[in-house]
Amino acid sequence: MNQELDEKVGRLLRRAASRRSLVPYGAFHALFAGDVPLRVRYEKLEAAAAALCAPHEADYASLLSTDSGLPGPDFYTRFKRLHTERYYETLGADRHRMLRLAEKRQLANEERERVYAHYLRCAAEEACMNSA
Repeated sequence: MNQELDEKVGRLLRRAASRRSLVPYGAFHALFAGDVPLRVRYEKLEAAAAALCAPHEADYASLLSTDSGLPGPDFYTRFKRLHTERYYETLGADRHRMLRLAEKRQLANEERERVYAHYLRCAAEEACMNSA
């Protein structure tokens, strides 16, 4: 069951990357039975994303999106941890303020572009390997 769920989460993220699209949080949560705690769901998400690519290189979990098109607060926490310099460069001199909406969009779009580029590189390498 756990392996099957891991694979479903991974497929959901890969499919979105292949289509340059996003995954609504509702679609992600629909993969789980109602009694699965959020903590477990997000652990599965991070594990699946890390299995696809090292998170500091491309964070596949950034493809999750709220109704506004932005990822949830978990993304910005990870981004701050993984890309500290870039995060604080965005904040500028006032390091204690919250990110503005435009800044959130910018960081999310940058990360999502890294994911899409990573997916294309992997797909091209896989195609080369399959034709050999």
